[in-house]
Amino acid sequence: MKEIVRTGLEYEFNRNDMLKRLHCTENDEPYERAKALADDAKAALRPAFAIKEFTVGEVRKDGVVIGGRPFHSRIVAEKLKNEKNVYVYIATCGRKINELIDTADDALDKYILDQFAYLAYLQAMEQMSVTVEEQFGIARHIRLCPGSIIDWSIGEVCEIFTLMEGLYQRLDVNVLESGLINPLKSTSGMFYPTEEEFESCAICPRANCENRKMPFNEELHDKMVNL
Repeated sequence: MKEIVRTGLEYEFNRNDMLKRLHCTENDEPYERAKALADDAKAALRPAFAIKEFTVGEVRKDGVVIGGRPFHSRIVAEKLKNEKNVYVYIATCGRKINELIDTADDALDKYILDQFAYLAYLQAMEQMSVTVEEQFGIARHIRLCPGSIIDWSIGEVCEIFTLMEGLYQRLDVNVLESGLINPLKSTSGMFYPTEEEFESCAICPRANCENRKMPFNEELHDKMVNL
């Protein structure tokens, strides 16, 4: 089975992305502070990701077995029921930025550095998508993440880390018993190749989520939850 690890990716400052995250214009103080912090932030950011291919095992009504580990989600089982392989991944902004955030005295600086961390994580995900197409020939794929899929507990991130033993250490990340990843601007999940249009946001009723990619679809939510 294939696996890929990419560490030490370089973060590229993007003016428009930062303005969007800070909800301001380039003449406002937050953006001026972001420009002043950019060099220090870039030196502390370590975007990285790891991917490992697995064969899809037994698919049950209430879940699926991957790499000998059971995952409990009817939605994930439904999505993977016709798939032969699935790709497990972890992506992160890197741990070192946390030290910079912790030592910042100013609340605005802490907030801005946190936005740098989030944008670096997004760049890791974007680079992962490019690598998936180049290395696996997968032009389009759907990602499934514990905690984002409504019936898939975030606690099962721990199972993903078990599958990624030996790889997550190279990313310098770890998972807590709660399923949260340290550093926080990190994520994990699975993806599979498909032409289907699907975003977990469509079946997530959480209100006021700034990272929402599409509106909540109540009809699709009810259909998926009542599989």
